Amino acid sequence: MELLNSKLYRSSLEGLCAGPELDFLRGKTVLITGASGMLGSCLVDLLSVWNETQDNPCRIIAVSRNLDAAKRRFGPVWDMEWFSFRAQDVCEPLDGLPEHVDYIIHAASNADPVSMAKYPVDTLMANVLGTKNLLDYGLAHGMKRFLFVSSGEVYGQPNANMDDFTEDYCGPLDLSSPRTCYPEGKRAAEVLCQSYISQYGVDAVIAHPCHLFGPTMTGRDSRAVSEFLRRAAAGEDIALKSAGALERSHCYVVDAVAAVLLVLRDGVRGEAYNIADRRYQMTIREFSEQAAAAGGCRVVYQNPAELERAGYSRASRMVLDAAKIRALGWEPGDWGNEAIQKTVDILRQRNGICEHL
Repeated sequence: MELLNSKLYRSSLEGLCAGPELDFLRGKTVLITGASGMLGSCLVDLLSVWNETQDNPCRIIAVSRNLDAAKRRFGPVWDMEWFSFRAQDVCEPLDGLPEHVDYIIHAASNADPVSMAKYPVDTLMANVLGTKNLLDYGLAHGMKRFLFVSSGEVYGQPNANMDDFTEDYCGPLDLSSPRTCYPEGKRAAEVLCQSYISQYGVDAVIAHPCHLFGPTMTGRDSRAVSEFLRRAAAGEDIALKSAGALERSHCYVVDAVAAVLLVLRDGVRGEAYNIADRRYQMTIREFSEQAAAAGGCRVVYQNPAELERAGYSRASRMVLDAAKIRALGWEPGDWGNEAIQKTVDILRQRNGICEHL
């Protein structure tokens, strides 16, 4: 089953389309890079569901590197007049994009540990060179606002008190490790956004998502929570490849997309906003246990492969303070503590395991 045809998944999206919150996108052109990734594809899905009820829909320009994967992912909307796709590496000269764009949401980057370990240069440059290419394109084509999807990993190590990360914190990063390609690339891209604001008058805002989870993960996503949920949906034992003691913030991807669009609409120019749901603040081990409970399976311990270990974050605690975006008006969905179960059920429905849902 194509994900957008899942009743459970669509119901999550439709709840965000009911009010006037997205009316600022009427008739506008929205370019989304990283459109086949977890966050980017959910953004495309949400705007597609919203467009279905609009007489003046937004134009969606989805950008990612793999045409075949995009066709499979966005099959239900591929032929809609308001949807178009461009196979593009954002590090290469941009080609075939529209002559006018209103909003750019840049979410293109390797974000899973194995990809970071295998392709550290690509990961770094997608954030630095890719951001520059898109800012230059936007400047030349009428862009109203640029939103850079950064990461909670930019904060590095916490302070001695292990305080939650606020948007003004900047902790140390290990520059001797190629794994730092991801957080350091995000930091550099944020500085680039600030520089374009100062030098060229660009209107740019920044989102700091925490560790996201949801049914929009790709099949190659090696993040721990994605692997937990994939195995839970299949009813297989969940392999925990560490002690799982790292405490982190998590957020259901649909809630994160709502937050990103709120920042796009109402965020203050030049400001960054953390995206995290306190209900899912937990250790990796606790997340694995909740996923196992949702899937009716168990957690087993395994030693990680060398490539997997190389991609692990070295932060000792990664908890984001989301007070700033809550003050902007964001609240996560009203499904309480059930987003992990919801994700497992959607994955099972998509795979035909429990079509009765």
